[in-house]
Amino acid sequence: MQKPLVILIHEIYGVNSHIKKMARLIKMAGYDVVTPNLLGDQEVYSLKEEKAAYEQFSMHNRLTAGEKIIRKLIVRNKNAGRIIYVIGFSTGATIAWKCSSMPELSGAVCYYGSRIRDHLDIHPACPVLLFFPAYEPSFDVLDVITRIKKKENRFISLYQFDAPHGFANPDSAYFDRAVFLNSLSIIADL
Repeated sequence: MQKPLVILIHEIYGVNSHIKKMARLIKMAGYDVVTPNLLGDQEVYSLKEEKAAYEQFSMHNRLTAGEKIIRKLIVRNKNAGRIIYVIGFSTGATIAWKCSSMPELSGAVCYYGSRIRDHLDIHPACPVLLFFPAYEPSFDVLDVITRIKKKENRFISLYQFDAPHGFANPDSAYFDRAVFLNSLSIIADL
């Protein structure tokens, strides 16, 4: 029998050291994992290159293109009889959220997906964990949380941590080990 598959969806930086560390952690937990690079051939940015990474991500409409890549991966692997989960960070979390409406998924985990606010019409068909930071400079986190809670979807579990965007990335200045470990324990109960 095949192990369940986790599709790990990166943020604007590509498959960087954070995503590689997460992939190792997921494998150690007993899952198969794939980390598609939604940016293209080996393109990756450091956290210091945030402006360039964001410009490239936006200019090439990689949110939409990335969603198509992830949806194809989900369908292809479900057709092969796999149990599939997605875990996304930031823009990857928005893609995971959008894909959560697919009946092929068994679960989705979304770390600080700020663009989820633009896709509140999504109705998840699988359990979804939404991990939000305390604050985002570009939108009112509490307003988005309130609007999601009004959906009354039995699949949505929402958590807001007293930590900034990037709290789950050990390479970030905003990494919060205690909060990250807490989020992992919540995922383990999914």
